[in-house]
Amino acid sequence: MKLLHRHSAGFNPATPWAQESESIRQDSRLFQQIVAQRRSPHTGMEHAFYRLQGPDWVNVVAFTRPGELLVVEQFRHGIDAATLEIPGGGCDPGEIPSEAARRELREETGFVSGQWVALGSCTPNPATQNNRCYTFLALDCDPDGALELDPAEELQVWAVAWPEWQARMRRGEIHHALVLTAFQLLSLWEGWPALLRQLEA
Repeated sequence: MKLLHRHSAGFNPATPWAQESESIRQDSRLFQQIVAQRRSPHTGMEHAFYRLQGPDWVNVVAFTRPGELLVVEQFRHGIDAATLEIPGGGCDPGEIPSEAARRELREETGFVSGQWVALGSCTPNPATQNNRCYTFLALDCDPDGALELDPAEELQVWAVAWPEWQARMRRGEIHHALVLTAFQLLSLWEGWPALLRQLEA
């Protein structure tokens, strides 16, 4: 990389800001809203920053044994519209991401897999959130019973051929940022070219 500009001489973005104080403004089922007063190590000025503190999440790119992608469709209250997404959700307390991925796939689709690949993780919004989203690939998924949804969870499950899903992404019909990130991570996986040839055959 080539440095073009910097805040000031000697500026290092990795230098932590000094924590002056921190308080919980709101505590909900999903997130705690934290207000942190921090002091810049470069200017000495103090600023208030708002952070959402919550559990890590998981996403699962799941292909059935015949090679169809499993996706779920549900109403999302943030945008007041239905979305097509891959299975996923939050990690329960004490639950590691790989366990959460297996649980979410089974609960949301009724499918299970014996072949799992960890594709990587991302920070959903590092400006305001502290958590990570871990993405897993599940291959040769088989049906294993009925859905096991949370009380407020209402969804339907689709099996989609890869060319159709790819076309939907290109048309902008798939717009959940973490879902799109999952497929970017899939495209970087070393086994993706071979899997893609199978899906397009």
